[in-house]
Amino acid sequence: MASFSRFPIVLHPQLRRALPRNAQRDLRGQLFTRLKSQQAFRPPKNETVPPKAPEPNATSPASSTGPSTTPAQHARTTIRRGPPERILIYSSGAGKTVFLGAMRLTTVFIFGFACVLVAPGFDSATYSEAIVPAIIIGGALPMLFVAYTAAPFVNFVHLALPVYARRSREQAIEYAKNLPPTATLYLNTMRFTTMPRHTEVQLGDLVRERTLFRPVAFRNTKPKPVPWWTGTAPQEFYTAEQSSSGPNSPAFYPEVWEHVYRRIQSNKPPAQNSK
Repeated sequence: MASFSRFPIVLHPQLRRALPRNAQRDLRGQLFTRLKSQQAFRPPKNETVPPKAPEPNATSPASSTGPSTTPAQHARTTIRRGPPERILIYSSGAGKTVFLGAMRLTTVFIFGFACVLVAPGFDSATYSEAIVPAIIIGGALPMLFVAYTAAPFVNFVHLALPVYARRSREQAIEYAKNLPPTATLYLNTMRFTTMPRHTEVQLGDLVRERTLFRPVAFRNTKPKPVPWWTGTAPQEFYTAEQSSSGPNSPAFYPEVWEHVYRRIQSNKPPAQNSK
């Protein structure tokens, strides 16, 4: 009870003055000692306790000397950082592609205008019976001419890379400069409706070709069969010797097409190979 009543006496000034001097001195000393002991265990305000370092675990991969990865994971990571499965090696240029597409659409509109608006106006007794078919044929000639001459025009050429050539850009270029005959190329041309058409060919099946009626650079000697509703597979193709500036992409290799084009031009037709 005496110890419980000490703190009110010390805090209350009138009760503290009523005590003798010796008792006042003893209470002040006890209070000072208790405050000092409490401050000794209290950390400073500006001091931060450093975080405890995690203990190494023998079962975790971080405790080992290096990252534990399997050969399959390492191969997938390396391929993911390298070129994709198909790289772009030739681009005709956006200007040429847009020009040919606009020309195709223009000739289609001319043919429709001649058949729908012009020809019915001359279908009367005052005009000859041959004038209506002549207008329809005259409107169809530009469309057929553009469709035939622009059919071999190639917009893009993609090259399929094997797994070992996808580790880096340097290995992809080295593979593209020394392609085997079984290397797969994907030629992108334009349909009659301006829709893209993809043709899969092998490098050994492409030979040099020249015609008088339309521009052709090479042809495919072994075209693959296609469904009947897609029409006949294109066999003749036209590209320039060098690729133009295409999209700004890490998967674009314009320096490769010059070597591929020379390789195609040096291939011999099947008749000469049999000899």
